[in-house]
Amino acid sequence: MVVSFTPRDVGIYRPFPDEMPWPGADADWTRVAKLDGAVIGAYEIKREAATAFVIVALQVAQHCRGRGLGGWLLGHAIGTAESQGARHMEARPPSAFYERHGFAQHNGRLTLTLTPE
Repeated sequence: MVVSFTPRDVGIYRPFPDEMPWPGADADWTRVAKLDGAVIGAYEIKREAATAFVIVALQVAQHCRGRGLGGWLLGHAIGTAESQGARHMEARPPSAFYERHGFAQHNGRLTLTLTPE
């Protein structure tokens, strides 16, 4: 299936109970990406401390990859955490995807420091 879209065509929302992307996801910190009503991606973040968050999962449907949606979701996740006071984010598990988006190795972890404007 070929899907034609840009990330701006996709809405990012709190999931309905039947849209939870994986078992045990925290509904307060999970968001789903929808295109024409269908869930095509999701992320979950977790607060570790007052100013520290972790991206515990970020997924894009196989048939929707390569169009920038992962970066769009990551930006949304960072913005959500930042709006709640985040100044540091960690990506788990570490991957080249996060490094391409500004996360850097620090003490064996992939981290991103957020600077308030």
